[in-house]
Amino acid sequence: MASKMLTGSMMLGGMILGFIMTFLETSTSETDSFAVVAQQLIDSPMQTALSGTVFTISILATLIGTAYLARSMQGENRSGSDIAGLASVLAFLAAAILLVSSGLQNSLLDTSYTERGGDPAVVYAISEGIAHSSFSLIGASILLLGIAIVRQKNLNLILGAFTGLFGLLLLIGGVIPAGDPGLDSTTAIEAVGGILWFIGFLGWFVTTMVIGGFIIKQARST
Repeated sequence: MASKMLTGSMMLGGMILGFIMTFLETSTSETDSFAVVAQQLIDSPMQTALSGTVFTISILATLIGTAYLARSMQGENRSGSDIAGLASVLAFLAAAILLVSSGLQNSLLDTSYTERGGDPAVVYAISEGIAHSSFSLIGASILLLGIAIVRQKNLNLILGAFTGLFGLLLLIGGVIPAGDPGLDSTTAIEAVGGILWFIGFLGWFVTTMVIGGFIIKQARST
């Protein structure tokens, strides 16, 4: 089982690194077509490869740290043990799905792919769809983790409650249709879904860093 220091460092450090990489990734627009975005990524191969690889590492570290935390909460006669175990499994599954999505996007940078007739727009669209589906698993994972934290009272009850709440919002936002509320073409249900997803995502980001900080503090005090 991973140490507390490793678990906390992966959760806190992974989120911080992911935040930094959002400013270094290839600039694209959410309103552009998949074909346009795919070409923009291909036109900046070094930047795309570097930012994509580091961002993937940061998210994998965050999710593996989350899984390690959930596994550490398992044990006989421990309240919420089964819930924590399921949270761990879902975090690992989300990490695996994101790894597949990253692999597909990296294939766009391989010139042999297009030379053999591959369609970059199709690959990019599939990778984005796969990545989007992973957030439902992430939402379910942190929802269960938050419930386990509250039941075991091993970190902070308020933090556990907010973790579960943001996980629920991320899960709902990932299941129902979601869209940009600022676009005229977005329906009311899509706007609601988009808002819930954004709040859940932002909450996941903040609570994961706070949990990581709590764990590091506990590790240093023991």
